[in-house]
Amino acid sequence: AHLMRSPLGFTSGPCSVAIADEVQVELHSADDFSEVVFVSDDCNVKTLGSSGLLVPASHNGSYYIVVRHRNSITTVSAIPVSFAGDVINYDFTDLASKAYGSNMIQMADGKWAFYAGDVNQDGSVDTGDMSPVDNDAGNYATGYLVTDVNGDDVVDTADITLIDNNASIFVGSATP
Repeated sequence: AHLMRSPLGFTSGPCSVAIADEVQVELHSADDFSEVVFVSDDCNVKTLGSSGLLVPASHNGSYYIVVRHRNSITTVSAIPVSFAGDVINYDFTDLASKAYGSNMIQMADGKWAFYAGDVNQDGSVDTGDMSPVDNDAGNYATGYLVTDVNGDDVVDTADITLIDNNASIFVGSATP
């Protein structure tokens, strides 16, 4: 099994054994994407890549699933997902087309992942994200930081390279 790594070896920030990071999940109206009908508390993402949350039973319609991460592009389900059942599963990793606009990148193991590098959370990876990472790299910053784009506990040229590569292909959020 391919595992996601956890910033700081499972010991810092929200991370503990078998937890890779945190995301926030929102449900947006299928009829009006600008209408947010539910916002989760931070959800743990396991090292296997899965996450779970409890959604009140009153939200039993169809909604776009929006996933926000501290330094990745906000990613939206391709279509509204029905929440009429007891357990709802939505796997972004098996097809690029699971994200609105197929807005994901394929990893070496064949899984699909959210684009990294939106440090300032403005919806695009660009020079606005590069400056804080460059500054932290120059200060030898370490820890669970938004500027540690690859999650290895060190802000350095590896993080800058991710941002530079994604900026050069104009990575940005895609929404309905």
